[in-house]
Amino acid sequence: MSFPLISNEKLRFALEAAIKHDHIPHAIILEGEAGLGKHTLAAYLSRAILCSENKKPCGECKSCRLNLSGSHPDVITVAPEDKKKNISVNQIRELRQTAFVKPHMAERKVLIIDKAETMNEQSQNALLKVLEEPPKSVYFILIAETAAALLETVLSRCVKFTLSVPEKAAAKEWISSNVKPKRDDELIESALVSSKGNIGRAITLLRKKSDNSPESAAREFSCMLFDGDEFGMLCLLNRFEKDRPAADAFFASLKYNIATLLRENYRDTSKAKLLTELYSLIDSFTASLKTNINLSLLFTALVAAIEKLRKNYLK
Repeated sequence: MSFPLISNEKLRFALEAAIKHDHIPHAIILEGEAGLGKHTLAAYLSRAILCSENKKPCGECKSCRLNLSGSHPDVITVAPEDKKKNISVNQIRELRQTAFVKPHMAERKVLIIDKAETMNEQSQNALLKVLEEPPKSVYFILIAETAAALLETVLSRCVKFTLSVPEKAAAKEWISSNVKPKRDDELIESALVSSKGNIGRAITLLRKKSDNSPESAAREFSCMLFDGDEFGMLCLLNRFEKDRPAADAFFASLKYNIATLLRENYRDTSKAKLLTELYSLIDSFTASLKTNINLSLLFTALVAAIEKLRKNYLK
């Protein structure tokens, strides 16, 4: 599998060399503003660390497939708990204990600390105890918007990689080729200017500028069915969370689009099975609109159901 970020050539060269020679640092900090791909890169590194083939990450072995589906037992992520701003010292202590438990399946284990900058001094000192003498099989990946919030003692035991804003031409080409449905060049250019070249933020802006009608949302939603873009799906659905008639119109249009996709993909057995099951599920979601169910929860359940089908059929 190729390096997942565009531009960032020095970073790519350093990490690809480390992966090739099996010299990946045991403690890494990925630093950069939101939208630059820190989580994408962390996922790529975890696959490379746990991959069982010679060319890492292969994307095909059992370890890579589990990693891609988000269900690898040897990848553990810690982040601030719901409704809390900081990673607690108890979370870090539990993570520290986990570090000394043998991997479940792979020969190694990856422990990811998301929003690492939210650890207070006590939490960081608790982490420091395991960073000083980590088990050989354990790799730490700290994700932070800025490493400046981390203690010098923590920084000194990690290798820091800073993600940069990609070149505009490369970002524009990537968005044009990968974001569905396609946008015209002027819209992409405008979004990149507004986001100061930040590709993640530019994509968010493009989605906000889409036609807000339920029918348009259903078309765009249908384009995401095979890609696993859960965040994008939820962003589209959230605009209808206080409008049941619009939500009902969305589900009606989605069902029509799924039927169209089914006709277009009937030769692809896996996609056809996914679409057939999803088509059958839509009626139950439409029926739920007539109850007092919270629409945000309903939309989350829809996206979760799609992701489950995607994992079952699009392996």
